[in-house]
Amino acid sequence: MYNKVIIIGRLTAAPELVKTATNKSVTHVTLAVNRRFKKQNGEREADFISTVVWGRLAETLVSYAGKGSLISLDGELRTRKYEKDDRTNYVTEVLCHSFQLLESRAQRAVRENNSANDLTDLVLAEEELPF
Repeated sequence: MYNKVIIIGRLTAAPELVKTATNKSVTHVTLAVNRRFKKQNGEREADFISTVVWGRLAETLVSYAGKGSLISLDGELRTRKYEKDDRTNYVTEVLCHSFQLLESRAQRAVRENNSANDLTDLVLAEEELPF
């Protein structure tokens, strides 16, 4: 059996580091990832992928990435369920094993200065993909 996920997208919010009761570092982030094809009206949809990053990797992500950062990550798809208010809730997320920042600090600074909190920059254009 093999479970591997590779995603390239932009962070929808700045990652925040959380410590568990056993003092382990963790962050939960969401990546905006364009779909490959446009709809009939020419608009491109995006998927928002929930991702969990643990340990030193989480600390590094929080230190170097921010809202809108273009990153590539690989990991595995995980599902879990929990009970709340007598309902069973299901969660599907990517457990991150590694990541790479795909833009320099200079590129990030230019994007942040030009965007002025414009959320349309979070969605990747097909031309921005590195492959």
